[in-house]
Amino acid sequence: MNKDDILEKSRRENKGPDEMEQYVMAAAGKIAAKVGMFVCCIVAILQVIFTDATSFESWMIYFSILATIFLVKYVKLHSKHELWVAILYTVLFIMFTVLFILRLVG
Repeated sequence: MNKDDILEKSRRENKGPDEMEQYVMAAAGKIAAKVGMFVCCIVAILQVIFTDATSFESWMIYFSILATIFLVKYVKLHSKHELWVAILYTVLFIMFTVLFILRLVG
């Protein structure tokens, strides 16, 4: 094997995100989910205080994100716990979506 073959093989092996980048992205996703929950709580509280209405929109978006996260975790890990949590979040997403639509139509 000559130098060029070794370099080409190394480039092919190192294609794509490295482990550190994957770790950082996973940590960022966890933090983003927590920040999203905090923002949803603040928005919901402010909406109740100022309009006497519940914010279905923010919870609909938040639970859709959580349902997706846990569904992907279930597909990758095949853990029943992740499946049950994904189902719970999907049900909550559907509930808030229905409430949102009912409020829109009247």
